[in-house]
Amino acid sequence: MRRMSFLVLSVALMSSLVALADDATAPPPPAEGGSVFRQPGGLLDRSPQRRSQELSFFLGLPYDYFYYGFGVGVGARYYIPILHDGFIPAVNDEFGIEFGADFTAAFGGYFLPVIDIPVEVMWNFHFTPKFSAYAKVGIALELSIYSNAYLTYSAGTHVGVIPVSGVGLHYKLSDSVNLRVEVGYPWVKVGLGFNL
Repeated sequence: MRRMSFLVLSVALMSSLVALADDATAPPPPAEGGSVFRQPGGLLDRSPQRRSQELSFFLGLPYDYFYYGFGVGVGARYYIPILHDGFIPAVNDEFGIEFGADFTAAFGGYFLPVIDIPVEVMWNFHFTPKFSAYAKVGIALELSIYSNAYLTYSAGTHVGVIPVSGVGLHYKLSDSVNLRVEVGYPWVKVGLGFNL
């Protein structure tokens, strides 16, 4: 149920952005004091764009594993832009693929270490030269090894494929470093991205 609600929310967000793009008119040339959305790098900038690849590192809370105890996680992602100018000509968007690895561990009545290897597609909207928001969806290969702290004979291994999704924000701290905040399934995370 939680996954379905998140996917519905993601689709609603993307639909709203598409509607905004349909209502947009051709932006005037950037002017001093004009709307930040119409400036170069803003949402309504229709000029051709060239996007960077990005390597990101995250710390997070894998809330999906709270049943097993308090969880913490670290992760890494590598992003490759596929469509530098996205799908919607009226807005400054991009589309790409992101892959990487996450390690999470939950501590409590159980000890549950989990390694996920996700592959996700990401649709990013650049609202201002420094700020963008994205939605992504994908799948991850999940490997978990669990043991019950109270019943030492209760242990096992699980290998499977799970859906992953998220919505997030990029904030440009410098020309090459971005702050990233992401809420999704199965994590909430914060990290730094480095343009390559």
